[in-house]
Amino acid sequence: MGIFGLFIILIYNIILMLLVTLVIASLTLIERKFLSLLQRRVGPNYVGYKGRLQYIADALKLFVKGVLIPYESNKFWFVLIPSSALAICYSFWINSVWGPSLSVFDIEYNTVYASLLSILFSFCIVLTGFFSRNKYAMLASIRTVLLVLNLEIFLGLLILNLVLITESFNFTSFVLFQETVWFIFLYFGLTGIITITFLLEVNRAPFDLAEAESELITGYSTELGGFHFGLYYLGEYFHLFFFSMTIVIFFLGGWELPNIVFLISPNFKLF
Repeated sequence: MGIFGLFIILIYNIILMLLVTLVIASLTLIERKFLSLLQRRVGPNYVGYKGRLQYIADALKLFVKGVLIPYESNKFWFVLIPSSALAICYSFWINSVWGPSLSVFDIEYNTVYASLLSILFSFCIVLTGFFSRNKYAMLASIRTVLLVLNLEIFLGLLILNLVLITESFNFTSFVLFQETVWFIFLYFGLTGIITITFLLEVNRAPFDLAEAESELITGYSTELGGFHFGLYYLGEYFHLFFFSMTIVIFFLGGWELPNIVFLISPNFKLF
C-alpha cells in the first residue's frame, strides 16, 4: 500500500471519529432518558421537544463555561492531563479496524495495544486526582486505578481464551476465524462475562463504582469543570464505543456474516 492509500485510510478514520463524536453527543441523551425511567425520576425534559435538544445545551455549557483551577493544585499537570486522556481515547480509534484493510494501525498485537491504552487512561485518572490536591478526588482516583488494573488482568485472562483459539492477537484474525459461525453462539457465557467486565471498566451504570457519588462527591473529577470535565466525559464514551467495537469483532464476526447464514438461505441479502 502506497502513501496515497495510507492517506485515504487516515482521512476515512478521521471522518469516522468525527461521526462517532456526534453519535456520542446524542447517546448521552438516550442514556439519561433511560436511566431516568429506570430510576423513576425526571430526566431531560425542558430543552427542545421533550428534552431532545438537551445534549446540545450541555455541550455548549461545558465548552463555553469558564475553567476554575484550584489554588493548591499543580496547575500545569491539572490542565494537561485531561487533554492527554482524550488524546489516548482518540488513539483507541487509530487501533480500530473498520473493514478489510481499513485501518491505520492494523498491527499484529491490536489487543495488547488496546490494553496498554486502557491502562494509560487509568493512570491519567489517578494523576488527575493527585494533582488536583483534593482528598476526595485522590481517594476516588486510587480506587479507580485499582479497579481498572484488576479488571485488566481479569479481562486479559478471559480474552486469552479466544487468543488460544485464533492463535493471534490481531483483530482481523478474529474476524476471519468466524467465517463459519460467530463466537457468541459457541461461547455465550464468555460473551456475557466480558461484556459485564467492559461495563465495569468504563464506569457505566449500574457499575459506576469509580465515581461513587454518595461517598466521594463526583469521584476523581471533583475539581474538574467546564472544558476539562467535557474532555473526560468524551473520553469515557470513546472508551465505551471502542469496547463495543471489540465485542463485535470478538463475538459477532466484525464486518463479515458467517457462512452458516448463506447455507441456510443462499439468497440472503443484508441490504
